[in-house]
Amino acid sequence: MGKLDELKEKANGFELKKSWQYQLYITLVLPAALFLLAFLLRGNGLGVTLARIFHTYNLYVSCPIPSLAPFNGTGVVGLGLLVWLCFSAARRKDWPDLGITLALGAVNALYFWMEWNYLLLRFVNITGGVAF
Repeated sequence: MGKLDELKEKANGFELKKSWQYQLYITLVLPAALFLLAFLLRGNGLGVTLARIFHTYNLYVSCPIPSLAPFNGTGVVGLGLLVWLCFSAARRKDWPDLGITLALGAVNALYFWMEWNYLLLRFVNITGGVAF
């Protein structure tokens, strides 16, 4: 069995079973992949599109802090996902999983509360060549 076959076997055996794994995937892995692609392709239209998708994903799906402005809706999905993941861990009575999920949620909330997500936007071309 070659190295590639071993990697395929390990990848096929990987499963998301814990709430913290879903939380990490939703708030770190997917945004990091979008950011990396947007950063690498920032010189063309696809990079601008990916940068906008990255920003929108962060505001609506990843952010656990809902905005109180009317008709805004940012953070509602992120808060709902965090609450759902915490309830699913508590229902399974997996207390370490609940603790890790809450800790990751707190770090993610701090990331958005301190507005560090806007610091990352400087590295990608979100405006499509429009300079402010």
